[in-house]
Amino acid sequence: MKKTGFISMLLVLLLGVCLLAGCGGEGTGNDSAGRTEETESRTDIEKDETDGEENSEEGSGQPQPVELENFTSGTLYEEGEYLFSIDSMEMTEDAYVITYRASTDARNYSGYYDMQLIINGVAFHYNDFTFTDENRESNSMIGGGPDRAIRVTLPRTLLAHAGIREVTSVQFDVTLGYSAHSSVYEEVEIRATVYPGAKPAEVDPFPTPKQDSWVLLDNEEGKVQIVDANYWVSAADGHIMGVTFHILTQGKGNGYIALRNLNVGDWTSGKQMGDVNCLLSPGVRYCRITLMGGGDPAEDADYSQSILSYYAYYNEGGTVEELSATLDLSGLANQ
Repeated sequence: MKKTGFISMLLVLLLGVCLLAGCGGEGTGNDSAGRTEETESRTDIEKDETDGEENSEEGSGQPQPVELENFTSGTLYEEGEYLFSIDSMEMTEDAYVITYRASTDARNYSGYYDMQLIINGVAFHYNDFTFTDENRESNSMIGGGPDRAIRVTLPRTLLAHAGIREVTSVQFDVTLGYSAHSSVYEEVEIRATVYPGAKPAEVDPFPTPKQDSWVLLDNEEGKVQIVDANYWVSAADGHIMGVTFHILTQGKGNGYIALRNLNVGDWTSGKQMGDVNCLLSPGVRYCRITLMGGGDPAEDADYSQSILSYYAYYNEGGTVEELSATLDLSGLANQ
């Protein structure tokens, strides 16, 4: 019986092999069809994955950029505990004031948010403006919440230094998240551009220069323009100690402009405050540099033929270009 069972099993196995091998072309066709169906299935999967990558921003839960006209208040983002909304935007006698609320999900750690403001297409420093609530005032952002509004104040004088007389657009670049174990986790990134009135026609953020020589650079690498300047004076006696330059820059993003020194007659600046250099970034940026020290200029110094020495650094090729400009800095204000 064991032998019969073995022979029977052997016959079954041989019959199976015969069926697989003996069907010839028919079997090959079925196999080919099977591979085609598998290939199409994988192609569909790969297409879905590609589509997913192309639409990853939409599918990631991150909000899409927002652009709103005739906007002075409203919610720009709200999802769960994350919130960014504007209570008001208005120009006062001394400043442009934005009142907003920012809320995060602390996740049992500490809530975190970050914000950069771009006014009329010009990016400012993080600490150029004043942040206040009912208890505090700071030049850096302070914590808020859905029930606690924060005011950010943009002084008219500072806006004017950047060539801005009227606010026509505000871009909010906001990040919400939390911090834990000395690390920051950015969960939501919001970009919203709002216009207090109708969206203006595209306007060059660089105003008409006060003097041709105030355009320090204008070539294929970028543009750098002194928009305004003021005397840096002693708080004790009002004596002029140097000059502060307010500059707008734009470029390819691979270089910068650095001011070296200022000569006013026999006086040469020896110290620098503010920005170390002005980046040639694709977006227009505001920077501020004060040249002072090395003693003070004489009381009767002639500022009409001031000589500014500076250099342009182009990262592509590592080129450094030493430049100078003769500026009329007579009769400047002191703020």
